[in-house]
Amino acid sequence: MAAVSKKKQWVDNLVKDEIVKTVLTLIKNEQPVTMDEIARQSSVAKGTLYNYFKNKKALMQYVHQTVLAPIRDANKTIFETPGDPIARLHAFIDSVFCIHEDVSLYFQFVQKKRTVANQIDERFDIVMRPLIRFCSQGIQGGSFIDVDPTILAEMIYGTVIGSLISIQSRGDETDKKKTDMKKIKEDIICLVDRIILK
Repeated sequence: MAAVSKKKQWVDNLVKDEIVKTVLTLIKNEQPVTMDEIARQSSVAKGTLYNYFKNKKALMQYVHQTVLAPIRDANKTIFETPGDPIARLHAFIDSVFCIHEDVSLYFQFVQKKRTVANQIDERFDIVMRPLIRFCSQGIQGGSFIDVDPTILAEMIYGTVIGSLISIQSRGDETDKKKTDMKKIKEDIICLVDRIILK
């Protein structure tokens, strides 16, 4: 009985993973994200979709949590692991750049569908709260300048994530292809270091 249950769970996870990939592909290709289209492109019967998710809202909530999970995990690892604060800050910036490549279009799509209050709450929960604690540690340890940790965290957030959002929003596709993301990351690290290090 336990083997059957494990096999069913494994199959369920495969199906759900395929559904998430399909939704992200639809968003990337600027196609309609409907239950019919998700079923068609994921090769899952529409009825099967409803076996897993009672409606589109539930499905999209699952997709959203699936997209957020690696971001939460990365932030937890970076901000809760002891070590040199500067190295951890640089690891955070690296993480943002890696994650940004994978899910930037998804977040653009989501921003159009969610309230500002939802976005602010989520931003605070996933990034700001751990970043504020991290900044407090860096200040107390003498590595970072002694300012309010919330202000410092907001500065880091704006410099790192805000810059990526602005770069992504500017110009046409040819400008985006010419953008040297490695150079931008180096510039952001240099700027953040100059501002926050004692």
